[in-house]
Amino acid sequence: MSDTRTGFGDGDGSGADPMAPVTSSLEGRIRAHYEDLPESERRIADLILESPGEVAAYSATELAGLSGGSKAAVTRLVRRLGFANFEEARRAARDGQTWGSPLYLLSREAPADSFGSRVQTQIDQDTRNITLTLETLQSDVFGEIVGAICRARRVFFLGYRNGHYLAGYARQQFLIGRDEVYLLPSPGETLAEEIAGLTPDDILIVLGFRRRVDEMRQAMAAAGKAGAKLLYITDRTAKPSPHATWTIPCAVRGRDVFDRYASAMSLLHFLAVAVFNRLGAKARARLQRIEGLHEDLHDFD
Repeated sequence: MSDTRTGFGDGDGSGADPMAPVTSSLEGRIRAHYEDLPESERRIADLILESPGEVAAYSATELAGLSGGSKAAVTRLVRRLGFANFEEARRAARDGQTWGSPLYLLSREAPADSFGSRVQTQIDQDTRNITLTLETLQSDVFGEIVGAICRARRVFFLGYRNGHYLAGYARQQFLIGRDEVYLLPSPGETLAEEIAGLTPDDILIVLGFRRRVDEMRQAMAAAGKAGAKLLYITDRTAKPSPHATWTIPCAVRGRDVFDRYASAMSLLHFLAVAVFNRLGAKARARLQRIEGLHEDLHDFD
């Protein structure tokens, strides 16, 4: 196994690196030319704008049929947009899906008719993602991660956008069983001020899901340079960071417009419980102190 350990087996967790759109996204190119499009091409453009990601699933003939146009009009449109051919336009749509733009994840299909069907679909998709995420964990690597968190002098969680809320949840869970657990960045502080003191005795846990921000990558590089251990929890479109000690990809996709994070929550819960159990009497003693203080401080009704 390479220096960057992965918590997954030989599944498709390595994936392609998430891509921002090419010079201009598919729908961006359409909007730039829209006013000048003839009616035959505008009908096709309207269909693409409704759900641009679905272009990746259609042939030029199918797209023409759905729009009521002709294959020749599709060809003229994609060339007008700057693509060499229709296949190149399809690749741009696939790139948009991989990048994680909700616009490219929209479907033209109507949702299930009944409330009961929608509930079952929700359950099925989250169950599938949790199963994909947890069943492919490697026990030896997971044990390494748990041991490193238990031994670390300090544990830092870092996340942006949806990852920020997951990082906050994880920090709260880990704080029950051990001291020195922090969420980055703290309100009113810069990230540089927070990570300047990282050492090889610390561990940084990064929640970085697609549409990642540059600041996250820079923080990971700084942590690697400082020698801190780094656990990277991400999605299955990302390849492991060269700065990460371990990488765990989570299954987050379903059939609707938004990514789904039930698998990441389940993984974090599983990891927090494992850390608490590994710490044993030390964690239980801390929990007892916390509960005693709750009573003394009248924290709850």
